[in-house]
Amino acid sequence: MRTHMRKISPARLAAALLLAAASLAFMGCYMPQLGGGGGTARASIGLTRQLPGNVASIALIVSGPGMGTMTNTYTVGTTTATLSVPSGVSRTFTLMANTPSVSLIGTATVDLTPGETTTVNLSPVAGASQIIIPDYNNYQVEQISDMSGTGWKTFTDPLNLLYPYDIDFDDQGRIYIDDYNNRGIVRISDITGTATQLANLATTQITSIAMDRPRGLLYYTGYVSVDESYELRRVILSSGTDEKIDLSSLSIHLTPSLPSSPLGIAVDSDGMVYLATSYYSTPQSAVLKINPEPPATPTLVNQSSTTFYGPNDVLVKDSYVYVSDPGDSYNNPNPTPKIVRLTKSLDFVDSFSGPASDPFRGPERFVAILNKPITVIDEGGTTVDRLVSFSDMTGAGWTTFGSTGSGQDQFQFYNAYAY
Repeated sequence: MRTHMRKISPARLAAALLLAAASLAFMGCYMPQLGGGGGTARASIGLTRQLPGNVASIALIVSGPGMGTMTNTYTVGTTTATLSVPSGVSRTFTLMANTPSVSLIGTATVDLTPGETTTVNLSPVAGASQIIIPDYNNYQVEQISDMSGTGWKTFTDPLNLLYPYDIDFDDQGRIYIDDYNNRGIVRISDITGTATQLANLATTQITSIAMDRPRGLLYYTGYVSVDESYELRRVILSSGTDEKIDLSSLSIHLTPSLPSSPLGIAVDSDGMVYLATSYYSTPQSAVLKINPEPPATPTLVNQSSTTFYGPNDVLVKDSYVYVSDPGDSYNNPNPTPKIVRLTKSLDFVDSFSGPASDPFRGPERFVAILNKPITVIDEGGTTVDRLVSFSDMTGAGWTTFGSTGSGQDQFQFYNAYAY
């Protein structure tokens, strides 16, 4: 038997497990018959990590060449299972454990010989989410299942007014909220949870957060009132240690100086950190790629040369870096608000400003970052507050949702830009 692990690929949240099963079945129909089938094998499924207590449903999907897709559901609390599987090559086992907000996904592929009994260990981690939205001026976080607004839910903090600015997830599917004006960063288990504050953070007015899920590190940028500057810092989640990534050592490499206001941050699978830095003039706005190790002397890996008018957020997806560029109406108006795609070396690939009939008004914060479609907050002053989702840089799948207001299906985002 040969056993090999696959990387977990982002998938749609299995609010509809049948959709996931149907997709896998479709794939199986068109894969070549590679042989090795005939008879069955026994697979004992085990978990190498404990599922969180808020899991609401569990499903196991088995697929492969020359077999029909199998979908099994299990009672919450199940940690092991044994099932008969048609023997053959490349039998893929995908476990989906759904909390009210996030899907934990674990995948392994094995080759099975007839009559064999084998153990397949799965390690589910956050792999997809519902669309979870920081609604800054409505003082709440919203959750929807799709771009029609299905399943609208809200999270508000009954003890403190919430100013949600950015959102990310750890590998257990817990939600981290950047509470810009109050408590720095708070965590909830899901949209129905209670907020817990991450204590002893060094900065205030945190502008962006990004999780390095494999390494258990939460990066954030924020304002330090003592020296009136912005810092890049990170929290080691296992210990709570808050440490500074000292960017001062990079100053000789940057043009013309250190970033004055990093608004967006992302981390790739190698642990590299990307900063969308915004200045008061176009040549000084850039995206930086930084090796944060060691924190006292990080390394500047790359700096973009693309013209930006005020990059607001950055997203790493597959082999590319996506940058939202709404501009700054007060200092640096953007003639064409757009999403810019770069390589991981920060070379320009292309840009997308939306369809001619319905262009971007001002793309700002990326949301639903675990999912395949690109979904972004699009805001135009005080009159346009909506979400935009699309599948790729051709604009395929372009969908919008929401309007300005404080009711259901309405948002009041940052109101920082006007076009």
